[in-house]
Amino acid sequence: MSKKIILIPILFLALISFSQDIHFSQFMNSSFLYNPGNTGLVNGEHRILLNYRNQWSSVADPYSTYSFTYDTKLFKKATNNAKMGIGLGAYKDVAGDTEFGTTSILFSSSAMLKLDNFHTLSVGLQGGIMQNSINSSNLRWVNQYDGDGYDAAIPSGENGTFDSTPFVGDFNAGVVWNYGTSEATITSNDLFSAQAGISVNHLSRQRIKITNYDEKIYNKFTAHGKSFIGIKNTGYAVIPGFLWQKQGPSSELILGTYMRTKLKNESRYTGIFKESAISFGLFYRLGDAIIPKLGLEIFNFNLGLSYDVTTSGLGGTGGYEISLQYIVPNPQRYGKGTSPKMY
Repeated sequence: MSKKIILIPILFLALISFSQDIHFSQFMNSSFLYNPGNTGLVNGEHRILLNYRNQWSSVADPYSTYSFTYDTKLFKKATNNAKMGIGLGAYKDVAGDTEFGTTSILFSSSAMLKLDNFHTLSVGLQGGIMQNSINSSNLRWVNQYDGDGYDAAIPSGENGTFDSTPFVGDFNAGVVWNYGTSEATITSNDLFSAQAGISVNHLSRQRIKITNYDEKIYNKFTAHGKSFIGIKNTGYAVIPGFLWQKQGPSSELILGTYMRTKLKNESRYTGIFKESAISFGLFYRLGDAIIPKLGLEIFNFNLGLSYDVTTSGLGGTGGYEISLQYIVPNPQRYGKGTSPKMY
């Protein structure tokens, strides 16, 4: 009976994790992971992005998620109407004393077609491997109690109960539409761009086997959108966005907006002093959390901070998240009249 009691929370956590992938509240700063069509859609040549999320610290041991992505585009000449994006991504999440989690490595490519001076369409594919694992070394079993208390030196007799799954193949696909005001027709005080996309993850619906759990992973469907709306004759901009995801019985909808303000304009003639900006945002995950966000853009870096203030019945202290994006060459060049592309 005691053994079953110990297993219940572990299996409950496993079922939650299998039914829903990792997620980041800062979805605008994790685009590579939720839609491969975003591969290479960067306002620069190279992009590196790091994400970290920590949640549920008051309910159980924290659930931590880490990710790294890199992407770039090929055939970058302005005369080319078609470009190619390539990228590499990896993520890992770890939960509780059992260190239950998922490890994934993904290779991504995209074909970007310039439809006209304003519209770009990108189609992306991802392929890679993923694995689920559990570390049972921190678990306490009923047969490790000797009558006076717990003794870790007593063999549990449960070796092999929680074997990790082997690596399995994983495949994703997505499409992204991007609109950007023509550089020939804009000024630095009248900027506009928009983006929308859809994607499907786990096309192969690979089978996950761990302990007595043996099921196919659910497909995950994603729809997303965002826009950059410059306020004419000011240094301010509004950046609204949304993300909707559904995976089996689980779903989430996040929507909200940033208010962006310039801290310093780029030097018009020399370009030595680059533009910097700060953004304040408020987003809402429907039925779950209010998410204040802060963004800071300096030189080639974009730092994002956010915190989930839980509003659901689960309670707890929510979760904090950090993202750091590095783009070369420097994307903050709006002072010279360059369009603020959404990529």
